[in-house]
Amino acid sequence: MAKKIIQVIGTSSGAGKSFVTMALCRVFSDAGFKVAPFKAVNMSLNSIALSDGSEISRAQWLQAMASREKPRKEMNPILLKPEKDGCLLVANGKSISSMGHGEYSEFLKTQGRSLVSDSICKLLDSHDVIVCEGAGSPAEINMDNDLANAFAIEEHGAEALLVGDIERGGVFAALYGTLKLMKHPEAVKGLLINKMHGEKALLGRGIAELENITERKVIGVMPFVEGVYLPGEDSEDYKKEFRMDYRIAVIKYPHVENYGDIDPIFASGGGVNYISDDNAEDISRAKVIIMPGSKEVVADLEFVIGSGIGERIKDAASRGSVVVGICGGYQMLGRRIDDPYGIESDRSALGLGLLNAQTVYLREKVVREVSYRVDNRFIHGSESSDGYEIHYGRIESREEPLCGSGGDIGSISENGRIIGTNIHGILENRDLSDYIMRISGIRISEKHSLEQNICRMTSIFSSNVDLGPLGF
Repeated sequence: MAKKIIQVIGTSSGAGKSFVTMALCRVFSDAGFKVAPFKAVNMSLNSIALSDGSEISRAQWLQAMASREKPRKEMNPILLKPEKDGCLLVANGKSISSMGHGEYSEFLKTQGRSLVSDSICKLLDSHDVIVCEGAGSPAEINMDNDLANAFAIEEHGAEALLVGDIERGGVFAALYGTLKLMKHPEAVKGLLINKMHGEKALLGRGIAELENITERKVIGVMPFVEGVYLPGEDSEDYKKEFRMDYRIAVIKYPHVENYGDIDPIFASGGGVNYISDDNAEDISRAKVIIMPGSKEVVADLEFVIGSGIGERIKDAASRGSVVVGICGGYQMLGRRIDDPYGIESDRSALGLGLLNAQTVYLREKVVREVSYRVDNRFIHGSESSDGYEIHYGRIESREEPLCGSGGDIGSISENGRIIGTNIHGILENRDLSDYIMRISGIRISEKHSLEQNICRMTSIFSSNVDLGPLGF
């Protein structure tokens, strides 16, 4: 078969493009093709570091896992991390600079198109199929330089699959309207209705009329699936209360980043309670408190202290609650944060003082994969795990190191209940997670691996979708 590019576009954000892309990657891999995921432009604070020191969205990392391929920077050439007055641009895996709308538009005109095209070509050199995930809607007629949706069709002859979310209502109008407004509707070879509650037969008449007026086949109706958890792409995915458990509090400051660190809790059948200033009193009910990463650590630390959340965390810790700080959360747990070069802020700040540690921001950003084994006087671990670091600060700690191999990945307090680490994905380490749950007295069900969840969702997808119109 000639090499092929499939563009997955949607009637809106949240229509299911990321899931469909993931499922297609696994379907094509199962069929014997060498397949790679791709998203030209992704706006997300949920990123992951790769072995070469580059950085891509966690969504493309998950899709690479479904493809059974090592993730590469070419799979997500442009990553935007939202900030107060614009976005931090990560291009070709490296942080470039913070940009406003005008600067970013100029970047797209002068460099964006060649960067995206070069990435597609490099992936095509070593793969049979590229599955490109679009962004938002391809029918945004007020937009120029639509690299995420139209570009792969215009420049590389991609064939498209259009996904609509029936949960939002008006799915037939959304599919029809998108086709009428989008550039290159001729590229769309099939329509897919996602998140259907109830019997597909209820849609029979509507599907028949839609196929008639669009001259496109509805290649499948994907049912709404419960009980299977996959990592979210952005913060909107983590606003939903998958499961509520007041025993595990996750501090949700304004600039929270890399919220995927709590994915293992959901994947294990557990739940969390997100804490902000409007429910800070819930901290008193928590046995485990998680302080995740932050895009603006000093600003978020000021929020934690100013809202009274900081004092409530200290009170809970004094009563024996376990406190886990990850990346920016680790920095907040220390005594002080200094930023002499103005990397993230123009000021220093006193931390919560739960760990005898101090952070100093340096000019160089640390982006790396890490292999480690947790081993200290509280946790004698045997499992080797992989994680990653994405941060600026260097932490000097006088507490006991969290591990005995893999370098300096964090600290653990004298009583073993305050844990800080630079490692994202730390809760995937079985030895550490078992220790946290054991000393907190929390029991959650046996873990289901991402691989199991990918397989299950792909099986459901394959049972409900006909890829014949796409040439498979």
